[in-house]
Amino acid sequence: MSQRRIVLAGNPNVGKSMVFTQLSGRYAEVSNFPGTTVDVLEGRLGTDRLIDTPGIYGLSRFTDEERVAVEAIRDADLVVQVVDGTQLPRDLFLTWHLIDAGVPLIVAVNMVDELRRQGALVDTEGLEQILGVPVVGISALTGEGLSVLRALIQQGGRISENGRVFEAPGIETRLDALLWHEEDDKLALSLGQRPPLNSRTVLYSERRARADQTAARVFRPADRPSPQSQWLGDVLLTPLGSIVALAVLLTGVYYLVGVVVANVVVSHLETWMNTGVIPVIAEGIRHLIPDNTVIYHLLIGPYGLISAGLIYLVALLLPLVVAFYLVLAALEDSGYLPRLATVLDRFFIQLGLNGRAVIPLVLGFGCVTMATVTTRILTSERERTIATILLAWTIPCSAQMGVITGLLAGLGWPFAVTYALTIIGLFIAVGTLLDRTLPGKPAALLLDLPPMRWPSLGNLVEKTRIKVSGFLREAGPLFLMGSGIIELAQVTGLLTWISAKVSPFMEYWLGLPGSATPAFILGFIRRDFGAVGLYAGSLTPHQVLTGAVTLTLFVPCIASTLVILKERGLSQGTAIWLGSIALALSVGGLVARLGP
Repeated sequence: MSQRRIVLAGNPNVGKSMVFTQLSGRYAEVSNFPGTTVDVLEGRLGTDRLIDTPGIYGLSRFTDEERVAVEAIRDADLVVQVVDGTQLPRDLFLTWHLIDAGVPLIVAVNMVDELRRQGALVDTEGLEQILGVPVVGISALTGEGLSVLRALIQQGGRISENGRVFEAPGIETRLDALLWHEEDDKLALSLGQRPPLNSRTVLYSERRARADQTAARVFRPADRPSPQSQWLGDVLLTPLGSIVALAVLLTGVYYLVGVVVANVVVSHLETWMNTGVIPVIAEGIRHLIPDNTVIYHLLIGPYGLISAGLIYLVALLLPLVVAFYLVLAALEDSGYLPRLATVLDRFFIQLGLNGRAVIPLVLGFGCVTMATVTTRILTSERERTIATILLAWTIPCSAQMGVITGLLAGLGWPFAVTYALTIIGLFIAVGTLLDRTLPGKPAALLLDLPPMRWPSLGNLVEKTRIKVSGFLREAGPLFLMGSGIIELAQVTGLLTWISAKVSPFMEYWLGLPGSATPAFILGFIRRDFGAVGLYAGSLTPHQVLTGAVTLTLFVPCIASTLVILKERGLSQGTAIWLGSIALALSVGGLVARLGP
């Protein structure tokens, strides 16, 4: 048998990616938050290619997820739709959409173990008769029914005879004919002809009715939801409950990441690397390369690839990334993150974003670099641009925030309040301005609210492992490259020259002594290094406040800068980088003249 393309499709949160993992043996992200799996993942199922697509609600090409999924389904030899058995009436809309598209289909009703626990029931045999395609009950969590699913995949799916067949002028495939009738802009433009007015609305209403009628015949819902889960889920959507939960969450995350990890774990790792690992490596390299050469300095100099880049990557970045991805995985799988996105959606809309932006913006308080990478989950280029600018301009990473908190702690409340109001005010002002100046509008937030549940520890660990590995593969080389660039500037005397040229301006505009200038250069290397630099020089409280505000708004570290250039392109990335300098110096100058 020749190699086939087997595509997994389904709504968000149905366990599709876990089915992919069980079938292929390769991990794919299992998330309770729609949109976190944007890329198509591939694995092997025997000799066949198994393709995991993003979660979608239908075949219309309105979002990036839908466009990716539709193109994968178009080329599929077999589509396996994974359905959440506890949400069958909702998911059957996509089932009938696939049937009307005329694709070879198998329907896998997932979470049969959860159905039994709730006292619910799906009549899979009756559902198979109605749909006209093979149907099997499975549990991706326990493995129940997966052997039957593998056997059905081996036999191949079936094109149902119970769907509606659409025709369109100049279109041969049923999928494209269906899309044209649903007012797909791309097809209408290529054909130069549109379907009847409101055709999509009529078809959607008819398909929704078919899904409800089908569910009424084969689905018996749970007698009652878990009272604790239902109560907690409802409370998290109330104004008071959401505020209290968010305050507890942010406090807990900051304590875990900013105190335990950033101060304790990172401190011990840096000490161990500096005293035990780097000296041994440096001694070994010294036997191979003379220590007075440029190559040696690039490797072991103050900002060298090994002496600085390796420490940054292993001792500082790795613990922070692990902690944040572990927290994020727990929030996703517990069902809290969609509720947080729902609560914050109204606020984010004012900034040109929707509730999905909660992921990169929260991650930004851990590491702006990894947060910039996660802006890919946002729906449009406009939203990704806004989120990247907010991250680069207004959000301090946890390492920098920890040092700045220590700096401001002993100055009195007027200085701490001024700092907080300045940064929060700029976050709101920049987002609002971008929303009003960039063309377009934020996409509507469409997501399901899954039940609150305890996350699986094994799944949290495995998800964190794969996300951390992917991040290090993508961002690790950029950190090392950044260290090499800075060390080269140090060896050539460029850093010293820049410091001498900038000092007079710093003294005039920011009111900071020349001794504080290196803090800004160090801040470009590592943001917390820059903040630590403010401890030197016996600065007055007013100067500390000015320096803290300016450093927070100043250019992100070199690794974040390289990621921004990679994600947003050279021209837009450069504009974001230069814009952060302009904003930092403008606001810093005002604080120097007007601050307490």
